[in-house]
Amino acid sequence: MAQLTHQQLLNLAGYSLEGNPHSAIYTHVETDSRKADGSCVFFALPGVATNGWDYLDGVVSLGCKVAVVPAGLGLKRDDITLISVANPSALLVACLHGYFGRMPKHIVAVTGTNGKSSICYYIAQLAEAIGLRSGLVGTFGIGPLNDLAEAKQTTPDVLSLHRTLMKMAGEGVELVAFEASSHALDQGRIDGVPFQTAVFSNLSRDHLDYHGDMESYALAKQQLFAFESVSNAVFCLDDQYARFMAKVAKHANCVYYSEGDSLADFHVKSLTLEPAGCRFIVCHPEGEEAVFLPLLGRFNIQNALAALASLWHISSDKAALIKGLSFLQGAPGRMDKVQEPNAPLVVVDYAHTSEALHVALQALKEHSAGRLICVFGCGGDRDRGKRPLMMAAAMQNADYVWLTSDNPRTESIEQIFKDALSETNDEASFSFEPDRRVAIQQAVLSAGVNDVILIAGKGHESYQDIQGVKHHFDDKEEALKAVKAYVN
Repeated sequence: MAQLTHQQLLNLAGYSLEGNPHSAIYTHVETDSRKADGSCVFFALPGVATNGWDYLDGVVSLGCKVAVVPAGLGLKRDDITLISVANPSALLVACLHGYFGRMPKHIVAVTGTNGKSSICYYIAQLAEAIGLRSGLVGTFGIGPLNDLAEAKQTTPDVLSLHRTLMKMAGEGVELVAFEASSHALDQGRIDGVPFQTAVFSNLSRDHLDYHGDMESYALAKQQLFAFESVSNAVFCLDDQYARFMAKVAKHANCVYYSEGDSLADFHVKSLTLEPAGCRFIVCHPEGEEAVFLPLLGRFNIQNALAALASLWHISSDKAALIKGLSFLQGAPGRMDKVQEPNAPLVVVDYAHTSEALHVALQALKEHSAGRLICVFGCGGDRDRGKRPLMMAAAMQNADYVWLTSDNPRTESIEQIFKDALSETNDEASFSFEPDRRVAIQQAVLSAGVNDVILIAGKGHESYQDIQGVKHHFDDKEEALKAVKAYVN
């Protein structure tokens, strides 16, 4: 059983051992006060709404004898030993790494507004193609690639994340790709993770309800590339923030990818977009190779290149790595096709920002010959400023738009619609239908057989959040019902 002695804890904390003849042995560490007991060290970390040190009475009542708290709080108690350090989170990580487990050999972090989930999914698949057992921590799930558990949030708290990574290492996972969200970076939830590779996809307006402005949002993302453990950094050369992110990557070898810019280390040429995917020649640091990528959209070429570049320095078999591109499976809810003979093609995608909506619609336009129809909504209790931008993106890139509900949460659908339509005048090319199921049905049934319908916003999600209650709802399920009704 893994264990940590009190003297080892003090040594890691930088305390002098004199006057501390404590012989206690701890079998686990905790940040959740409800899980404290007499054999644990409680780490009182700062939080968003509340702080760990607010719960010291509770941990004492559960028998906990020692707690690590931030220095400078001036806390004094007789019923529990307090160890004050400048950075409790760093001490927590040191305890975990030193006494409670090991990490996977390769850890890749991916950040950006759009594409994080897909890039991680493709990294994990390509890693398997070169013989590395892989895992994910992100939107699509947590755990080994072939045994993913549902993710409660994109990036877990710092203790849960480390325990998850250690568990995967114990299960034989050699490479983990995980999504580093701006919230997780800002809140220190990935502190101490020894990832060697960091990837940046792009940056566009999102999460401003949390960050306040684009500068703060960008700075949160930039933190990823300042980690000293990062020895390889991968950037999308086509994004205006790439150089900004690279400024802090002082310890890393920086490489760039692009769909068409030949200045990038990884790029493509001779691109042909086909109904089933994309055919091109991939150019890389050691030459070039013909590839068929069985995915829709130029942005998926970008995502696949990001995955390729992130594993390039790891793989000794570059041919196998490149060959893996031809076998990539589309990420759940990302340009996910629903198709039946003699029916329009329906594509389910997670696009939930104006930029992502623009990119998804432009991608499908290049793969289709008929009309392009868009079904989308805007999330409630979130950034209201992006709603008219999303409506504009849909109107400018689709031939017809169905505005419907997404996850209204506790906000009224009428208010969401009003915000989305605040800058829209052309009523001839859109309809709004509050019931998302009905909107999908009407969009499909009113389409021509050669039309393409994008259902955007929810992707892989299997619920709708309405007034605090999550109701089962799956865009792909509803699309399939509508397509079958169309055929019959």
